[in-house]
Amino acid sequence: MARHPLPLETWGKVSRAKLAAGSWRASARYRDSDGITRTVQAFGPTGASAERTLILGLKERTVSNPEGVSRDMRLNALSELWFAEMEASGRASRQTIEGYRDTYRRIISPALSGLRLRELSTGRLDQFLKKVALDHPATARHSKVVLAGMLGLAVRQDAIASNPIREVAGIRQPQRNVRALSIADVQSLRSWVKAWQDSPDHEGRPRATDLLEAVDVFLSTGARIGEVMALRWEDVDLDTEHPSLTISGTVTRFKGQPLFRQDHTKTAAGYRTVALPRFVVETLKRMRAERQPWPQDFLFPSATGTVRSPNNFRRQWRDAREGSGYEWVTPHVFRKTVATIIDREYSSKDAAAQLGHSGSAITEKHYIEKAAVAPDLTRALEKFATAPPQPKPLGPAALPPSNTGLSL
Repeated sequence: MARHPLPLETWGKVSRAKLAAGSWRASARYRDSDGITRTVQAFGPTGASAERTLILGLKERTVSNPEGVSRDMRLNALSELWFAEMEASGRASRQTIEGYRDTYRRIISPALSGLRLRELSTGRLDQFLKKVALDHPATARHSKVVLAGMLGLAVRQDAIASNPIREVAGIRQPQRNVRALSIADVQSLRSWVKAWQDSPDHEGRPRATDLLEAVDVFLSTGARIGEVMALRWEDVDLDTEHPSLTISGTVTRFKGQPLFRQDHTKTAAGYRTVALPRFVVETLKRMRAERQPWPQDFLFPSATGTVRSPNNFRRQWRDAREGSGYEWVTPHVFRKTVATIIDREYSSKDAAAQLGHSGSAITEKHYIEKAAVAPDLTRALEKFATAPPQPKPLGPAALPPSNTGLSL
């Protein structure tokens, strides 16, 4: 009768043998994960030590899988396999992958790259992320995402039984209150920027003459700075009953390459057409009449007519707002301002659609300023007083009836 095969990744009886040289050999039959049973040996000065060495080796034994991932692989080698898988699968944009690479190179690699997968315990990873989170909680959260992806590949290749990153402690993000501009703030800031642009006394860097127009576009669309810098005149429809603007791309740069217009937005939900309010329609028509641009030209080009760097725009904006009292306002604050006013006039769902979010949760958490003063709801609260209280009668008539059952 044929002998039953060993279960996968298990071994049979351990045998010891004393060798002529005075050392000992321990051996056992081991059925590898590929289904083949092999004889595995280990040596030592005594039979017990040889057996201990053998057992340790059997517990850690793996046969390389098609991807070459094993418990003895170092994290640095696993990272390259994971990045290659990400690029081949198309699950993430190139910009996202570049961000993952940057986090791995700057944060994860200096601390963990030389460790083998079997050494990446939950405790070790937990300590690493807590150390990063002390000064940079957002970076720690991003590092956790990257490590989870890499070690997930190791789990799928059966190199490790479970993903150790799953049980690390949560990383608390500091709560930051959303701050948006009020209507009065917007009017004051626009006046300041106009005066700055028109001032003949401006010193320092060359003055940007289109910041006020860019502010109008930010306030009328809620678009990201990269999306505004990527706008072309062919994306704008001003000569219809309902003028609109289509956000179809963004400005980006990959490592070692020049800045360029990417012909798709950050997310699928970011591709959107937004209706334009009258004030920005007037602004854009005036810009078009003054410049006579080609349809492919950018609304806000660089000095040479090419795509404008968001970093250069931010630098120009810092120059313009200096001394205004609005030094805290960045282009992203305009995005929050748009979300806040739409939420108050319509709903957070409408605000999310305007901003290009796939749902309202992110919009509500990060873009809508919480009202410091509760809205006037007195009309509803007045209902508590619609029925005036009736006076309670006093005297014998107010006493409860007697329950004694006696009569006189």
